[in-house]
Amino acid sequence: MLRHVEQLYADLDKEITAQPAACVMKSLCCHFEGHYGHRLYVTAVEACYYLSKETPPPATGDSCPHLVNGLCGAREARPAGCRIFFCDPSSQAWQGPLTETYLARLKQLHVRFNIRYVYADWLVVLEAIRTHRLS
Repeated sequence: MLRHVEQLYADLDKEITAQPAACVMKSLCCHFEGHYGHRLYVTAVEACYYLSKETPPPATGDSCPHLVNGLCGAREARPAGCRIFFCDPSSQAWQGPLTETYLARLKQLHVRFNIRYVYADWLVVLEAIRTHRLS
């Protein structure tokens, strides 16, 4: 299953590089309740992939705990939502359709590998993982 998620991310990254968007690495998108007031959601298979590559760092409030000195410390394992979201206004037209396309592909992986489909808040998932590992 993990190699299928990895391939999905590779396909997604390839599609994103073909889009008109720019990231100026302000890292504002990693502050979920800050500048944009958005949340990041992940699927169960994305959480599994993440856990195969990373250990959740301590919580940092409403910011992604992988944000270190303005850079992503989990770049390879970051979920689809992180990959797709750009604050660049020119990216708004393609983000929604691309999100829907890749959520459908992620749902197919859940079905294929008989994993219950869950779509949950990234920070809640990370907290649940940390709590479970401590108990």
